[in-house]
Amino acid sequence: MSFRFITISLITFPFISTTVFAENTDLDSIVVTASRLGNVDSLPASISIITAEDIKQSPANSLPELLSEYAGVSTNSFYSHGSRATVGLRSFGETATQNTLILLDGRRLNDIDLSPVNYAAIAIDNIERIEITRGSGGVLYGDGATTGTINIITKNPRDSKNYALISQILGSFDHRETNAFFSYTNDIFSLTGNINSLKDDGYRDNNQFRQDTGQFDLRVPIANTAELYIKAGAFEQDSELPGERVVSPGTNIDQVSSNRTGTTNPEDWADEYTEFATVGFSGNLNQDDSFVVDAGYRRKRQRAMFFDYDGFGFDAYSETALQTLSLTPRLTLNRVFGEHAINWIIGADLYLHQYDSNRSNFKQNINQPVHVLAADQKSFALYSQTTIALSPNTDLTAGIRGQRTRLKARDSFDATASGSAFGSEAADFNESDRKTSYELGLKHKFTHALSAYGRLGRSTRFGTIDELFELNSVFQQTFSQLKPQVSDDIEIGLDYKGSGFEASIALFHQSIENEIHFDALTFLNVNLDDTQHDGVELAVAFDINSNLSMKANYTYLKAEFTDGNNKANDLPLTPNNTANITLIASLPADIKGAVNFNYVDATLLANDLGNNFAKKIPSYKTVDLKLSKQIANIGLAIQVNNLFNEQYFNYGVGSTFTPGRFNAYPLPERTAYLTASYQFD
Repeated sequence: MSFRFITISLITFPFISTTVFAENTDLDSIVVTASRLGNVDSLPASISIITAEDIKQSPANSLPELLSEYAGVSTNSFYSHGSRATVGLRSFGETATQNTLILLDGRRLNDIDLSPVNYAAIAIDNIERIEITRGSGGVLYGDGATTGTINIITKNPRDSKNYALISQILGSFDHRETNAFFSYTNDIFSLTGNINSLKDDGYRDNNQFRQDTGQFDLRVPIANTAELYIKAGAFEQDSELPGERVVSPGTNIDQVSSNRTGTTNPEDWADEYTEFATVGFSGNLNQDDSFVVDAGYRRKRQRAMFFDYDGFGFDAYSETALQTLSLTPRLTLNRVFGEHAINWIIGADLYLHQYDSNRSNFKQNINQPVHVLAADQKSFALYSQTTIALSPNTDLTAGIRGQRTRLKARDSFDATASGSAFGSEAADFNESDRKTSYELGLKHKFTHALSAYGRLGRSTRFGTIDELFELNSVFQQTFSQLKPQVSDDIEIGLDYKGSGFEASIALFHQSIENEIHFDALTFLNVNLDDTQHDGVELAVAFDINSNLSMKANYTYLKAEFTDGNNKANDLPLTPNNTANITLIASLPADIKGAVNFNYVDATLLANDLGNNFAKKIPSYKTVDLKLSKQIANIGLAIQVNNLFNEQYFNYGVGSTFTPGRFNAYPLPERTAYLTASYQFD
């Protein structure tokens, strides 16, 4: 792709519009800047908007559980509190986090390492809406959007009345959570703030979880045409890690059945401290065009200790710091040529990452690391997306992004600290990759309620630092030569949005070259042979009567190899069938009720690329229930999750040496939570 055309556009359009901007000083405030989607109704994609009211009604106990209520969303969880869950669209199993772009107010939460997104640090009470965009987003948001984007948008103080809310949640496993939120606005500034403290002893032994979070959002209007905004926050988290439960038929061990809540790792732990800030300026160039310029900073520090309980002495300690700086300006332009309205988004994304990781093999040598890995990654992209109204009922969307990523890394190895003859210092790494993403789609409205769309596109994913730097089968550190992953997509869909009834269907196909995956036999991350993902997503929502409504969805997914030794084999951790049904009811005495049924099909264990393991992760069904009532300024709610006590897990790894043996991470049986809140107007 040529960057020259987009660069000229970025430079010239502000000057073209400056005169108009100077002449118009009585303009309304600009629209929300946390999303790049624009007019959702004209986009050729499968999009779900989860509103604050939807979130309030849902019986979900965590953000991953809430997201799993929607078509195409799959989750894999290790523990009950949701902090280390993976959430993905159209299922990529273990690498779901690296293939679905998770955004908070339009900014990436996916990091350049393999650490999961910390959903527990996002206070649900502070969410205004969530945009789920399936299969699309690579042009607007960049690499890692192989299956789409999930943009979590927090409450904007400009759009809220002045109030404060405090809530307390008590529940199973000695769960204690306090949340305080306030919103204030006047003619000079608008401000929201949120503080959350959570403590949970966990479903299993050595599974305690502690977290404190806080953030604020300040908006200062400037002459009714622009605003300055500052968002900042931090969270601190301490987790105990119970590890796996082992099933080994050959030795009559079945800890999943006999001791689900036990631990094999009674002392393992991990902690994290993250701070972030965004400073931005957004404004109107004229009555039709606007711009956003913002800069972001995020610093994450993680520590973890894994003890060796088998007596070999290979304890593992790591301390990692990741600092990210970003600059993301963009223009939104609206023009009319004849009878054709044109919306044009032009932008640039610059991300600078600094990564430092100290790793020790033995607990007595925590202060004397074996490996010190230092890495710098720079990513720069230019993008442009245009939506053209070909007719009053037909919109054409076309977009292109060029992205270049350069990674420099150095490994220092101390053989004395390792106390072992094994190991080596990896050679320095200095590589750059350049990839182009694009999208072309058409959406046609047959009637006010019925529309159809078709789209094709290409998205990319670059390997993370943890995938590039690894321990090979002879215990030597090395940098792998992973190629960027490329996905070519085709999708068609049909939507109906009538009064009291909505329905949609989407059919999609993804052909993926160089899919990145961990090989359990060589202990290396590799580029797989060609794969493809095909699927159908169905969703419906309607009012049964004035007091009862229903929404339901079903997803069929087939992910398999199309080349190589594993040709026609299914990919692991990708359920063929998932379904979800939610009923929302208005009950007597002004009580609101919600019940959710969730079904997930059996899946292959995470490392079963050959499809030859005797065991699969069993299918499971869960039912969640919530009752709530508002009494003046007091809110009360009770919810029960996994009502019928299903014993299940959705992540497991098989042994490549012992037939039938596998490790699993059991998830909670029935749990209950009571919420009380008070709103100060």
